[in-house]
Amino acid sequence: MSKHHSPRSALLAALIFVAGLAALAREAEKAPAFVVATADGKKLTAPLRELRDDWSLHTGDTAERHLAPADWLSLRLDGRKLPSYPAGPHLILVNGDRIPFDFLRLDGETLHTKNPDLAGGKDALVPLTAVSVVWLATPDNTEFPDRLRRTLATGKRTRDQVLLRNGDVLEGVLNALTPKKVEIEVDKKQVEVAFDTVAAVALGTDVVTALKPKGVYGHVVLLGDAGSNGTRLSLLSATCGDGRTLEGKTVFGSTLRVPLDRVAALDVYQGGAVYLSDLKPDKFEFTSFLGDDGPVWPLVADGTVDNRDLRLGGSTYDRGLGLHSRSRVTYNLAGAYRRFESLVGIDDEAGRVGGARVRILADGKPLDLGPGTELTPGSGPLVVGVSVAGVKELTLVVDFGKRGDVQGRVDWCDARLVK
Repeated sequence: MSKHHSPRSALLAALIFVAGLAALAREAEKAPAFVVATADGKKLTAPLRELRDDWSLHTGDTAERHLAPADWLSLRLDGRKLPSYPAGPHLILVNGDRIPFDFLRLDGETLHTKNPDLAGGKDALVPLTAVSVVWLATPDNTEFPDRLRRTLATGKRTRDQVLLRNGDVLEGVLNALTPKKVEIEVDKKQVEVAFDTVAAVALGTDVVTALKPKGVYGHVVLLGDAGSNGTRLSLLSATCGDGRTLEGKTVFGSTLRVPLDRVAALDVYQGGAVYLSDLKPDKFEFTSFLGDDGPVWPLVADGTVDNRDLRLGGSTYDRGLGLHSRSRVTYNLAGAYRRFESLVGIDDEAGRVGGARVRILADGKPLDLGPGTELTPGSGPLVVGVSVAGVKELTLVVDFGKRGDVQGRVDWCDARLVK
């Protein structure tokens, strides 16, 4: 005898199937989780429920938590590394922002640029005086493009420079920039070059606009495809009301709108923390392993000691210090801060050998950093979080490792003092 299913059974099965699909859809749309670094040194992992334009936020699945602007320092997308800076065409602003573009045109003293995340895909307008470098492509025979970009972005120039892909450089006054050509006045003569022969345009630094707000502002790092991955933007304000989308206003006036799962990081600047790279050290000392005949390594702010991007543990950091063994740098704290924190390690590009030892002195006395102060390329970064309450002087020390000064390039990433 054949079996027959009743209409009720068929309906129940259909309802179960639809409920299952709905559950899968809800899981797919699950709000991304972020690791929130708080001012008291704790790490909270939870979805971002709401971000208000005063930089206060709500987190949590079942137990919602409210954090005032001074209570949190940064958000990191859980399980993701911080991307490298854009490699393709992008603007480098005086304040360090990196803005990939699909289109670029100079109109008087304003750059018109198109980026799908900005201004609803329409023209985003950037003052020319706020731009340090227009990067288009890597010049021929350039071994480290990141070093060249940093050199151009941090260098001083009395005139504009057009770097050609063949290695030639034109110096003068930039007059035109379109998708077809670049025009520069050299010794009172107009020189026109095809756009696709240009590697970069480095603007003169006599008159610049840093676009740095006086009060609290944000700094966002975006994930994306090959063209937009690694975008960095300073934000006057940012909001998230649905747990899915970040909206903001950039310091150059354009709007930003991106899915929240593309936000690799969001930091609060000029809020509850001060970055060491923003402070002038009281003293810096370097001692070469080879004595007076050895190389001299500097202290570098927001870059490695050999003037490259800060890469540590597979992430690229915007803020930090680059030091080489043996060196020490001292800052005057005047007892104004509660904590010092940083992620410390041998830079990812330093190679497979070598190392260094690190120490931190508070008013000349060593602080307990726990195990792992002997750094090697394979040891991974050391997480530092120590109390500096009442401390007047903070000293970071990088000592020789077991192999002397071999590849003793140490990055102190996100090195900051918490108020």
